Amino acid sequence: MSCVRAVLLAQCLPRSRAGVQNAVLPGALFSQVPPFLPRGLHCSSSPLSSVKAPVPRPPEPGKKPGEVRAPHEELFQPAPGGARDKASFALAVQNFGRHSVRKRGHVDFIYLALRKMPEFGVERDLAAYNLLLDVFPKEVFRPRSAFQRIFTHYPRQQECGVAVLEQMERHGVMPNKETEFLLLQIFGRGSHPMLKYVRMRLWLTRFQNINPFPLPHELPQDVVELATLGLRRVEPDLSARVTVYQKSLPADTTDPVDPIQPHIVGIQSPDQQDALARHNPARPLFVEGPFSL
Repeated sequence: MSCVRAVLLAQCLPRSRAGVQNAVLPGALFSQVPPFLPRGLHCSSSPLSSVKAPVPRPPEPGKKPGEVRAPHEELFQPAPGGARDKASFALAVQNFGRHSVRKRGHVDFIYLALRKMPEFGVERDLAAYNLLLDVFPKEVFRPRSAFQRIFTHYPRQQECGVAVLEQMERHGVMPNKETEFLLLQIFGRGSHPMLKYVRMRLWLTRFQNINPFPLPHELPQDVVELATLGLRRVEPDLSARVTVYQKSLPADTTDPVDPIQPHIVGIQSPDQQDALARHNPARPLFVEGPFSL
C-alpha cells in the first residue's frame, strides 16, 4: 500500500520542481520518500501564474448598457402622431394575432398588455379584458380526464387567466356572460379561472352598491366640488343639504391665472337647522373643531 501511495505522489508532483526529484535516491526503496511531501493528489503541471481569472472589462465611457425590451413591446408603440386610446390598444392586440398565427408567447403578451392598460386608459373597460381573454387558444387547455382535473392542467396559462380577472376585480370591473363563455372555451368549468369568475360574480354583485356615498373614478379638480364630496361622506344624514357661500373677487384683480374665489362650504341636516332656529342669537355658539378631513 505504501508503494502505491509513493508512486501516485511521485507522478503528481510538478515537473518544474527539481528538489522533489532529488528526494528519492537512486537504488533506494519507495518507503524512503521523505514525509514532508504534499499530501494532495490534485496537482497541475502548469505554474499557478498562468491561470488568469475572467475579469470583465469596465464599460467604455459614454456608453450605457442597452435596455432589454420586453417581448412584443413594439406592438404597443403608437404610430407617429397617434394617441394612446382604446382603439390603438385593440389594434395592438389584433396585430399580435396576425403576427403569430399559432399564438406562441401569448402568456407573455397578456402580462405585458395588463401592464400597458393604464397607459391607454382601458384599465376599467370590460371589452378590453374580454379582448385579452380572446387571445388564449381555444379548446387546448381544457382538461380531458379526471386526473387532469385533479392536477392543475397547464398551470402557467391558468395563472395568467386568474391575473386578468384579479386586475378586473382591482378596478371594480364586473365580468359578463361573454367573459364566462370565453373562460369555458379556454379552460373549462373546473379550472381556477372559472372558480375565480364565480366568486367575482357572487361578491362584486353584493358589494357593487354597498357604499351610500360613491365617489367617481376620476376626482374633480375644482376645490368646491372636492369639499362637497368630502362633506357628503362625513354627514350620515342623506337629507342634509350642502350650501356654498362664495365671495366675488374685486374688479382690479390682474392675476392671469384663474384664481380661486374665497368660499365656505357647509352642510346641514334638517335637525341641525331646527336646532339653530331655536337657538338664542344673543348667546354665543361653540363648535368643536376644526378637524382635518
